Amino acid sequence: MKYSSEERIGVYSVAKIFTQNLKWIFREQPVNDFGIDAFVEITKVDLDLNTLSPSGRLIGVQIKCGESYFKESNGDHVVFRGSKKHLEYWLNHSMPVIVVIYNNRLDTACWQVVDETTVILTGKSFKLKIPKQNILNNTHRAELSNVTLFKNRYQYKLWQLQTSLEEVKLLLRQKQLFLYVKIEETSRFDDYHITLVVIDADSENYPELFYNWDFDDPNRFEYYFHLLNGKSLTEAIYDILPWAEVLTNGVTFTDEVLTVDIANDLLSFEQEEFIQDVTKLKRRKFFLDLACYLSGSYSFKLELKPNQLTHAIFEINAFLNKEPVVKTRIHW
Repeated sequence: MKYSSEERIGVYSVAKIFTQNLKWIFREQPVNDFGIDAFVEITKVDLDLNTLSPSGRLIGVQIKCGESYFKESNGDHVVFRGSKKHLEYWLNHSMPVIVVIYNNRLDTACWQVVDETTVILTGKSFKLKIPKQNILNNTHRAELSNVTLFKNRYQYKLWQLQTSLEEVKLLLRQKQLFLYVKIEETSRFDDYHITLVVIDADSENYPELFYNWDFDDPNRFEYYFHLLNGKSLTEAIYDILPWAEVLTNGVTFTDEVLTVDIANDLLSFEQEEFIQDVTKLKRRKFFLDLACYLSGSYSFKLELKPNQLTHAIFEINAFLNKEPVVKTRIHW
């Protein structure tokens, strides 16, 4: 195996980012290790005591260094290419794995998680799109930390179903729930903060629902996320609440329906000074900009009805919690 000074520079530089910037524990693997250069352990920071505590949550890291890894660039991402034998090793690893590419001249590193949803097979090899915005630094601490919670999207979706049982029970019991949605501007120009409140009460007083409530109410469930401008709110809601059909006044909810509703609300004021703006935003289907056009926020109500997954989720959960009869299906 040939010694590469550039590769060693990459490992040292990435190790410095993890230990100094993120304050995580960096454990380098032997130089001849296959496909994993280091394991990184997330730490818990105690600001009062100025100490770091290991969390037991680990990420496998493959590091590549050199400007050549940044040459294949397409818009907002860099393309990393690798062999199938490394891909199979990473996908079958017991821990999540990320690829980090380091540019020595610019002293910057970008990362991407390796799983079935991020890789693209290309014959005997594969390619991985690494977003340029995925800079390896403290700004992305939360995103990197979340990688350790679920090895892949499949595990995340199982967790999502298992933690939605109480909401689903309520929906089956009541036959209908109400979903209150609040869209708010953020300090960033390209995303919006979304609040979802699921309850069994029908109300027209939206502000009271979002700001005044009984914290011990077992029939209230909240969700928060950021939505980039141009993305679908409908898809985001179904991603978070896959166990319900979403309706507005008895009609299937869509981004297009929301756009028309918001525009009609604004135009009902009959204010000449913003009719042109509202009409333009409506035509371009910019419902997020429309929602925050006047006051920086917008609230509305939707209905939730059972769908096919509403009933199936309990069968899935029962199977997942059943003690297996066959203790192992692993063959070496």
